[in-house]
Amino acid sequence: MKRATVSLVLTMFSVVAVTGISMGQSFEEPVNRVIDTDHKTITVTKDIRYKEGGSDAWKLDLAMPANIGSGLRPALVIVHGGGWRAGSKSVDVYQKMMVDYAQQGYVTININYRLLDEAKFPACIEDVKTAVRWLRAHADKYQVDPDRIGAYGHSAGAHLAMMLAMAPESAGLEGEGWNEYSSMVNVAAAGSPPTELGRDMPRAKEEWWPIGYIAGDHPPLFLIQGTEDSVVRPELTKDFVDKMKGAGADIKYMELEGGHGVAYNEQLDVTEPALEEFFAKHLNPEQ
Repeated sequence: MKRATVSLVLTMFSVVAVTGISMGQSFEEPVNRVIDTDHKTITVTKDIRYKEGGSDAWKLDLAMPANIGSGLRPALVIVHGGGWRAGSKSVDVYQKMMVDYAQQGYVTININYRLLDEAKFPACIEDVKTAVRWLRAHADKYQVDPDRIGAYGHSAGAHLAMMLAMAPESAGLEGEGWNEYSSMVNVAAAGSPPTELGRDMPRAKEEWWPIGYIAGDHPPLFLIQGTEDSVVRPELTKDFVDKMKGAGADIKYMELEGGHGVAYNEQLDVTEPALEEFFAKHLNPEQ
């Protein structure tokens, strides 16, 4: 199987919260605010702990329609990028996406996870899986349909979002917390997605990467790749897509002119509506 090194840049991200909501500090009292926009009123709760313990990374933000009614809603899990060493749920791109999808009827969670300076691989995978299990454990509270949960990430976050859709419990990547619930999402989209690492890299274990789970029975996937991406090589992404299609997987692939910022801060006039259409098709926010 072909391998080549994927190096991830860490300088793409500015940490600016678009909502202007102050950050809570405790597990017992997360900050809850209402945002009233020209579209729909939503509530945003900051810094909810999805796992108790010593790490300050085990927190998420949650946004949802304020007048949700009595029905269940689909959920979207947003996973930030940053080369597994940097980045945050507070980056403006992810804050905006969280709010936008809540206005469309989703319950959205925007999660942090332990970075490499704090914990070695595969801790980041374990953390995002724990966050999904937390969401299912609290599905009744937030009126979430546990069978309509999607994930989106860019760059390192794309890798983690794909692992939420592809790595089963038997992979041994679950971590601890809410383990009576499933960590698998029902659909996932990924921008500039690292599907594998070079063979000589210490984090190149196949079971830690989507390339290790080629099969036809995964949830629907949508991958977006820039033709001039010098961080995640387009030929590796296309090779992964070809292998998945050969296995009979439901996978959509969009390749656009541009670099690593495709679906992050480049070509958004194309990628944003494509992502919205993809999630609406599979998660039915108006159901």
